[in-house]
Amino acid sequence: MTEPLTVSDDLDRPPRRDSFQQTWRYNYWSLWIYLVFGSFGAVANALGLAPFGTLRRVVVLALIAAIIGWAGWWARRLIVGRGRGVIPRAAFIGVIALSIPFVILSGWDPAAPIGYLLVPWAAATVLGLDFGRSRYLMWLVAWAVALAALRFGVFVVSGGDLGDYLPDDFAAWYLLGFFCLFLPAAAWVQMWVWELTIGVRDAGVTKAELARVRERLRFAADLHDIQGHHLQVLALKTELAERLIDRDPEEARRAIHEAQQIARTALEETRTLAHGYRQVSLRDEIVNAASVLEAAGAIVEVDIPDDLDDPLLATALREATTNILRHSQAGRVHITGSVGPPTLRVVNDGVGTVAAGRGSGLASLAERLAAAGGDLRTEHAEDRFEFVAIGRGS
Repeated sequence: MTEPLTVSDDLDRPPRRDSFQQTWRYNYWSLWIYLVFGSFGAVANALGLAPFGTLRRVVVLALIAAIIGWAGWWARRLIVGRGRGVIPRAAFIGVIALSIPFVILSGWDPAAPIGYLLVPWAAATVLGLDFGRSRYLMWLVAWAVALAALRFGVFVVSGGDLGDYLPDDFAAWYLLGFFCLFLPAAAWVQMWVWELTIGVRDAGVTKAELARVRERLRFAADLHDIQGHHLQVLALKTELAERLIDRDPEEARRAIHEAQQIARTALEETRTLAHGYRQVSLRDEIVNAASVLEAAGAIVEVDIPDDLDDPLLATALREATTNILRHSQAGRVHITGSVGPPTLRVVNDGVGTVAAGRGSGLASLAERLAAAGGDLRTEHAEDRFEFVAIGRGS
């Protein structure tokens, strides 16, 4: 088997930055930031300001961590799932179940600030992004009413004065209103940006796929133009020879001879067409492959010698690219090559068990390389697939 892939240290340029992956991380961690914003004041108060006993303080802090961690864990589905409608009902039930004891414990003291409600509010704000806009607003209104009612009940039962239920200073109202409005608005914009990014990426993949389809249609049209005309004339000549074979054998032989010439011409023109289609520059094919793979979300690193330009390797790279798009969710692709013998090596990650076998495309490529004195080697290990094509001169 071929030796493992090594990317040349001669590359002075840094690896290409994958904007899609960066946007993925940015949106995911932004949701976590909103959760932290909602819980920061409650954590600070529970640690140093609230008149809690040690055990109660520990339980309140543990519930804050549980609520935020629970919401953050399920929020990942919003990003990985590429949109809404991906969070199960159990996630909402869980945040409700955690919020009830938290509101009771944190608000049992009548002097406890109302700002503790921002913890379950932040969690509900992020999980509610799974809904559409109208259902999201309904969810927020219902959640706000439920939290306010629960805290009011706790406040009354714990002996609080109804006149002290709401804060009486402007700063407290300002901060409470700001966070209650800012968290859902910012989180909704974050999801909108992510869905817009998904749309742009899918459009890029569709554009690359359409380019391949157009090229196939162009080749099919050229082939039809060549074969259709010659086959039609060939059919007429053979029919003429069949009619003349008894009446005028000499003329029949002439028609058969012309049919043979037409068949040779058609064969030669078909070979010329196929040769022209296959004679793709390796440099051009590298540019096309990198564009398509990056549109699909992969980071592409290329290290190809300037004097390596074997048309067979260009065809091999096209097949390797198709194989990656069909059978993997590649996050990183390395394309390297060497001159003696002309060799192309493509390594990608994100491969499932489906890609372990050799498909018909690879089998056909292996036959073409073998006919030209080359070789094709593949290796599948865990989520990594290595593709090595050796051209003429091996």
